Amino acid sequence: MGVAARAEPRRRSGRLWLIVALVMTTLAALALHAWYGLRNHFFDLMVYRDAMLWWDDGNFLYDFGRPDATQGRLEFTYPPFAAYLLRPLAWLTANQSAVIFSAVSVAALAVSIWLLVRPVADEHGWPRWFTFGAAFVLASGLEPLRHTFDFGQINFIVWALVLVDLLVLLPRGSRLTGVAIGLATAIKLVPGVFILYLLATRRWRAGAMAAGTALLASALAAALAPRESWVFWTDRVLHGAGVGRMDYTFNQSLLGVLARLTAPEPPGQVAWLLIAVPALVLGLWRAARATARGDEVTGLTIAGLTGSLVSPVTWVHHIFWFVPALVVLTDAALRSADHKRRVLLLGYAALVYLTVTVSILSLWEFTWGQPGGALGFLLSNWFVWLMVSLVVALPVRGGGVAPADVASARRRSWSPWPGRSRSAAA
Repeated sequence: MGVAARAEPRRRSGRLWLIVALVMTTLAALALHAWYGLRNHFFDLMVYRDAMLWWDDGNFLYDFGRPDATQGRLEFTYPPFAAYLLRPLAWLTANQSAVIFSAVSVAALAVSIWLLVRPVADEHGWPRWFTFGAAFVLASGLEPLRHTFDFGQINFIVWALVLVDLLVLLPRGSRLTGVAIGLATAIKLVPGVFILYLLATRRWRAGAMAAGTALLASALAAALAPRESWVFWTDRVLHGAGVGRMDYTFNQSLLGVLARLTAPEPPGQVAWLLIAVPALVLGLWRAARATARGDEVTGLTIAGLTGSLVSPVTWVHHIFWFVPALVVLTDAALRSADHKRRVLLLGYAALVYLTVTVSILSLWEFTWGQPGGALGFLLSNWFVWLMVSLVVALPVRGGGVAPADVASARRRSWSPWPGRSRSAAA
């Protein structure tokens, strides 16, 4: 019997164990999701739909408001360009809206996860299907993703647009690089940090394309809805009315921290700027340094976390950037030849994953009785501290990929993938 023939049963056995592990993990995740349930029942999606019905009836869009026991009066706070994308909700039933939202969101998340983990799978010689499946299932447990789906937020689409631009179009040198980031910015202003990221990394053409696309999309919306555009850009952006309470625990931004310190009085804008501006500069500097060393994923992750920190309002469901941060931490740990560094990085990843999945914020808000003092300050701003630590300490992987001979050896040593075993390659 040849070497290849003897290796075949081992490959089949390895693949079978991977399938069993993935199926068991998926079933466990589905059971936990079923137990947790849809506690917010697509609340934000229904707010969008009600706003579109209001607008479709001939009312002024930004006069719409919906009372909320926790946040007060909730209004439609997206730019007019986003309103036109959401306009079809007025022509759908609530159930139809939820079904379409669910399908689009799952597809967009799948695209994002695939773009993040495929290079890692290839470098370490892991089967792509297993790496993607495991990452998708594990990521679904993170509170930002759970809340985004539960509330019916449009964030899945925004994140996918950013990642397609930076991880697909940019590496290929496409002349369209920046268009998707521009569209994401026109939909929801916070992705505008990636325009700054493109400029900080000296991708001038892509940055100009992103800024131009955002301006063009906003100008098109202004031509179609001049009054709405005037009110949004001269009033809503400046005053932030209708977005909810700044001091609410689930606003995990630097301004949210200040708001909780000064409540019930509003925080001072000067104090916020004295913290936010240096944070923005530091974050973009670190992101640019990561990109200069060839690590685009670390660069965009730091940029996304920085944008979340300096944005006046960063609800928990905005912080997708824990996902690529976990990918980077895990990959950097497995690359490291230093045992202590590997353990440290894996421990760091575990701390992030566990405290974001079994949410420290939700436990503090709803279960632990909101303890005060230093402990309360630590726990009620936990995601902020995680983001600050990641902006400062997220490892940069030199060159972005392992040397070709190392990557090739790793792939050959992985037996469950046909054609990649050491014996078969011999």
